[in-house]
Amino acid sequence: MMIKRMTYFALVTLLSLVSCSKGATEPDVIAWGDGAIYFRPSLADVVSSRAQDMTLDRLESFQVTCFYMPDIEVGTFSPYFENATFIRNTTSGVPTFGALPEEGRRDWPGNDGVVRFFAFSPSLSVMADDNSAFENIEDKSSYFNFINTTGLHKENDKDRLTPSVGYRLGKIRINPDISKQYDFIAADVSGTKLTDFKDGVELAFSHRLCQVELRAWGDNEKYNFEIAGVRIGNPVVESTFVFADDAAGDKAKGWDITDAVKDKVEYLYQGAGNSVAGDKIIRINETEHNTQTSAVSIMGQGGCAMVIPTYNQKWEGSRDPNIEVTPYTTDKMYFSVLIRITDKIENDDLLYPFPDNPNGMTVIYYAVDQSDNIVSRLYANEDQGTFFTDPELQNPYIAGDGEVIKEFGWVAVPVEVDWKAGKRYIYTLDYTEGVGWRDPHDPAPGVKIFRDNVVIDLEIADWKEGKSTDVIVPWV
Repeated sequence: MMIKRMTYFALVTLLSLVSCSKGATEPDVIAWGDGAIYFRPSLADVVSSRAQDMTLDRLESFQVTCFYMPDIEVGTFSPYFENATFIRNTTSGVPTFGALPEEGRRDWPGNDGVVRFFAFSPSLSVMADDNSAFENIEDKSSYFNFINTTGLHKENDKDRLTPSVGYRLGKIRINPDISKQYDFIAADVSGTKLTDFKDGVELAFSHRLCQVELRAWGDNEKYNFEIAGVRIGNPVVESTFVFADDAAGDKAKGWDITDAVKDKVEYLYQGAGNSVAGDKIIRINETEHNTQTSAVSIMGQGGCAMVIPTYNQKWEGSRDPNIEVTPYTTDKMYFSVLIRITDKIENDDLLYPFPDNPNGMTVIYYAVDQSDNIVSRLYANEDQGTFFTDPELQNPYIAGDGEVIKEFGWVAVPVEVDWKAGKRYIYTLDYTEGVGWRDPHDPAPGVKIFRDNVVIDLEIADWKEGKSTDVIVPWV
């Protein structure tokens, strides 16, 4: 059974075919024909931290473009076939994938010769359609398109021209809503009919994004903390993926961030809905998550963020020489937490968001029940002091028994990152000695909130079990 958010096809007929395939009778691989191309993919197991984490069991389809290399050698640079969908055959003990019948059988060339395959998942339609990453983009034609640079290229920058394969997937854009992001996998492999028609082409997929998780704890003598959201500021959210560029060599493979776009990705906790479980406010106080060993993930139901690998310097906060420029912008890295801070000593008086709301700071409101479960996000009518459950202020909020309205504000901590594909980065924020700064998107960015000595513990691991590095990164 596929997880709902992992639907990898746009056509209703194709959805029906895949969703029913595990209960249907399908021909064995040999029924595709001795001349048919099929694949035996592999994919390293991962820590399954969210519905979109791709595993071999969850892989139901992928798309393939290929080149027949003898054609290239004689100057025919068009793909042998392009953007073909391959789907799982469920009757074999080993996962095998053959061409989607509706698209037609994909056969090996008549003459033996090397065929080079480029495969990826999820599909183009999933990455581009119904994706909130594109809400404000009018022209989507340059996104998720194949870029075929196959042709004659200079050999070692000399005048001699030689044929080579160049293949890219243009402008992949990461969803700004962490809960709607996907796990992008890709593979590049060569095969021949003589060696691969019987057992299928071995196709080794790799995870091409990286995962980021934020955790928190604290033993602060003055403050109680309640958390209701996370933001990762200025990762690369748009870039081009290079499958191969023979003219440039292996150094060209991977992400080409020449024209990369940076932006924030975030997840705000939400109440239970028809298709999602509700989030619960996370408390850090004298009895909850007050030791490093009791640190808790603060990613909520959104799960770990999936972002394009990148290096980025840390945000300078109030030290940024442009901090007074209006409107203020930065492309440096920071983490921000949607937080509510109360006074342990003075009867849990609200300290942050600042009660008098200086500079019109951004405040997020939630209705919360007695068990700290979020009932609904609320939107305030500032003039009348009333609340609504929609940003258009059409549906008034009616409080249930025991429900209270709580306000939250963003608090940021700068961090330097160097993220690699296929790695998992776990950052644990220690609020014992400090809180942070007002978020770069706040009307008064960079203002210190109480003390700012936040310590970050970083754990780097492969996108599977096993810690490889443990580094303490103090706030300076």
